[in-house]
Amino acid sequence: MKILIIGYGSIGKRHAGNVIATGHQAILLRHAGNNLNTENLREYYALEDAIKSEGKIDAAIICSPTSRHLDDAAGLIKFDIPFLMEKPPAVDLNSALKLKKIIEKNKFKKYDIAFNLRHYPGLQFIKYYLPEMGRVYSARVSAGFYLPHWRENVDYRQMSSARKELGGGVHLDLIHEIDYILWFFGLPESVIGYINRISNLEISSEDICSAIFQYKDGSLVQLYLDYLSHKRLRGCQINAENSTLEWSMDSGRVMNSSRDKHQAEEIFKIDPAYDLNDTYIKELNNFLEVISGKSVAGVSIAEAVDTMRVLEAIKISSRKGKKVLLKHIRA
Repeated sequence: MKILIIGYGSIGKRHAGNVIATGHQAILLRHAGNNLNTENLREYYALEDAIKSEGKIDAAIICSPTSRHLDDAAGLIKFDIPFLMEKPPAVDLNSALKLKKIIEKNKFKKYDIAFNLRHYPGLQFIKYYLPEMGRVYSARVSAGFYLPHWRENVDYRQMSSARKELGGGVHLDLIHEIDYILWFFGLPESVIGYINRISNLEISSEDICSAIFQYKDGSLVQLYLDYLSHKRLRGCQINAENSTLEWSMDSGRVMNSSRDKHQAEEIFKIDPAYDLNDTYIKELNNFLEVISGKSVAGVSIAEAVDTMRVLEAIKISSRKGKKVLLKHIRA
C-alpha cells in the first residue's frame, strides 16, 4: 500500500517509520523542508504533484501542524484519499466544525482520528474496569512536562508546540487527556477553565491549563496540563462508590483501594518492556482496516468535535472568568 505522510516533524517521522515497518510504502508531502529526509523517501510539496507522479495513492496520514489540518484533509477528501489525522482534528472549534461538514457532505467514511492513548493498555484497562467501581463521584486527570525536555536535540523554540500560529499550546498538545475524560465519563454539563502563558519559556503558546468539568449528577473532573513540570506527569485518580483508582504512566500501574480494605492493591501493571510506539502501530492497523471496510474509526469526527467543544468552553471560561454551559457551545 502506498501511504502519503503529510508533514515530517517528529510525529511524521514516527508514522513514516511505522508505515515502512508494517510493509507499506511511505511517501512525503511537505509544507516546509526544515527537517532532513533521513529515510530518503520520495517527497513532494503539493498534493497534485504527488498524485501526478505517483499515480494511485492508497491512503494518507496527516502529521502537519494543527493549523493546516483542515486544508490538508479537505484536499484528500477532494481526491477521495482515506486519511488518518493526528490529534487534534483542527486548530479550533470552527475549523473542526468545517471539517465535520466537509466529511458529512461528501459522505466520506474512510478516515480515523489518531488519539493513540485510546490504544494504551493502562487506559483500556480502566475503561473496562470503571463499571466495577460503581457511581463515579470525582476524578483528577493530569499531564505535564517541561517543554525544553520534550525532545532530545531539538530546540523547543522551533517546535510547533511553542508557536501559537501553528496550533501550539499545552491544551492542544495534551488534548489526549480531554479525549479520554470524555471517553470515560461522557460530556460534562458545564466547564470552568483557565489557560495562560505564565513562564519565561520563549514561546508564544499557552503553557498551563486547568479546568473543572461538572456533570449533571453532581460529579466533577479536575484537569491539569502544563509545559512546566520538571518531573514528567501523566495519570489520573478516580473516586467512586466502591473504590478509588489511581493510574500513573510513569509506574505503569493501576492501583485500587476498595471501601472494604485500607490497603491499595495493584490490579494492573504494564509490561516493563512495553513500547509506547505499539499504540501508534495499533491505530495504524485499525486505520488500514477502516480502509478495507473491516473496522470503523476509533475516534469519529463527531467525537473529535465534542473534544473541541469542551476545549472551546475552557477557552471561553478562561477569557470571561465564569462557568460555561456546554449547551451554549454550538455542536
